[in-house]
Amino acid sequence: MTSQPESDSAGGRPRAGGRTSARSAKLSRDVIVNAALTFLDRDGWDGLTINALATQLGTKGPSLYNHVHSLDDLRRTVRMRVVDDILQMLSAVGQGRTRDDAVMAMASAYRSYAHHHPGRYSAFTRMPLGGDDPEYTAASRAAAAPVIEVLASYGLDGAAAFYAALEFWAALHGFVLLEMTGVMDEVDTDAVFSDMVLRLATGMAHRTEGQS
Repeated sequence: MTSQPESDSAGGRPRAGGRTSARSAKLSRDVIVNAALTFLDRDGWDGLTINALATQLGTKGPSLYNHVHSLDDLRRTVRMRVVDDILQMLSAVGQGRTRDDAVMAMASAYRSYAHHHPGRYSAFTRMPLGGDDPEYTAASRAAAAPVIEVLASYGLDGAAAFYAALEFWAALHGFVLLEMTGVMDEVDTDAVFSDMVLRLATGMAHRTEGQS
């Protein structure tokens, strides 16, 4: 009796060799990076390895090396993508807004991103701003540009605006981490968050008081 080729579930077409649908997708650097981003939110930063990602893609580790040089190369590329995503997000939500309205919108979007993409957020905070990767350092600082632009509406510029943005980020990051670790499960975190952000905004306005 002659064996029949396996059929693809869509349209009953033969599927040579019984390959999984995941393996039928052509690999590319973008495909791999996008898969890594999805992987991060499910399994976390520490779980991301070449072999683990290859399994998700339905292939073998060596196949990925045709598109990424190493795990470090993949992780760096993922970080850069996350930084750019956050930059685009902050720019979009801050568009047409100023002062307290813009600060609250950006803070809420940042918090939402961290909760919806915990693995990606972890990647974003894995490297220091002044590390030994100039391109990543520049990209991270660029991500603060939308916030610094909003701070200009409070009369802040230059170093004062940069450090104010850094303080603002530190407050948001600390709050998000406390939420994500469950420390504030018994607290109305929405109310606390809004109050904290508004207090930060008030502090921005007071920074320029009494200056000529």
